[in-house]
Amino acid sequence: MNLQLTPAQRRIELARPWVLLGVYIALAAAGWWWLAVPLVVVVCLAAFVQMHDAMHNALGLSKAANKRVLSLSGLLILKSGHGLQVTHLRHHGRCLTEADPEGAPATWSFGRVLWQGPWHTLMLRREALRIAPSTKQIQLLETAGTLALLAGFVVLYWLTGSPVGLVYWAVAFFMSATMPIWASYVPHHVSSRNPVARTAAALAQAWTPITASFAFHHLHHHYPRVPTALLYRAAAELPPPPEEAHHHH
Repeated sequence: MNLQLTPAQRRIELARPWVLLGVYIALAAAGWWWLAVPLVVVVCLAAFVQMHDAMHNALGLSKAANKRVLSLSGLLILKSGHGLQVTHLRHHGRCLTEADPEGAPATWSFGRVLWQGPWHTLMLRREALRIAPSTKQIQLLETAGTLALLAGFVVLYWLTGSPVGLVYWAVAFFMSATMPIWASYVPHHVSSRNPVARTAAALAQAWTPITASFAFHHLHHHYPRVPTALLYRAAAELPPPPEEAHHHH
């Protein structure tokens, strides 16, 4: 049973967020903001899926290429890809324990996730440096990269009056600040038997990896090396994991 991406599938997975980014730039430049702004949300989700697969070395890339993808896809959502990899792999190893800073929002009330989530996102950067000081250099470089992007967008606006970069940054910042909700709380609270999750699972078969990452979250915990895009096949072909281990109700 081969649950690895074919070369063609890999090209699609690698290109998706960048093609979507190009479409955003074209729409924004044309002034079609009603389409451009929602598309940034889609770009961020596509970047998140790519970064997540890179965290688990699930894209079938060489070590050097995987590191580059991790850094670049992280930049699209204002994250240090290597920093998030540290806390995410810790989450897989010690899921929802005291030693799992990434998973903490899954154990909070929804109200607390709403008000404390943005601060938690920043705290994870500090935790990643503490847990893995050996990757400090690349984490700090990636953090500097996100700040350099913001500076570039400000300069672009100042010189040309174009808000294309600043609008992207604002929406990406919102997605980053709310990540504890959509990437931690919801996946750990929605059972795979939930009608919404069942619908997402059905949609995932049409190659929509972001719905796959929600619909098969419990499966991903059990089979982390399966690429997000192939989780719907894993659900059909691999033994189902015990779901209770990764859900708090």
